Amino acid sequence: MKILLVIDVQEKYLSFYDDDLLKRINARISAAKSDGDKVIYIRNIGIHGDNDSYALAKDLLIVSNHIYEKEYPSAFTNDSFTKELTDLKVKELEIIGIDGNSCVKKTCMDAANAGYKVTLNLQCTSARNKKIFEKTLKELSAVGEIKINT
Repeated sequence: MKILLVIDVQEKYLSFYDDDLLKRINARISAAKSDGDKVIYIRNIGIHGDNDSYALAKDLLIVSNHIYEKEYPSAFTNDSFTKELTDLKVKELEIIGIDGNSCVKKTCMDAANAGYKVTLNLQCTSARNKKIFEKTLKELSAVGEIKINT
């Protein structure tokens, strides 16, 4: 089974990225749902578990109730999330979201290390520091289980 994993598309972060990013993310979510792929959302709540100031973006398309919180960069730090992947017999993850240099990168690496086939969709992923993101993409490309989709 393949899932679309939406990382940290949260109201407090969107102002750092181009205005069309959320439109592209919503279009990809809609397409995944139409294709029958399950969509899972990950929401950063910070190390202090601050739920209130870390809301998902108000205009983010929500097509499932599969929303998990994390305190640390990788989605794989949430045991309930990893259990759901196992229960669903997920083999492949398409990852989209923000920030490509931190949470997206760490989740991609941990997914590959856990044996998942990973596709990073660059049309629906962004990073605040583009120069560092170029290096990040080289690192991710060097991992055999991670495909960079432009």
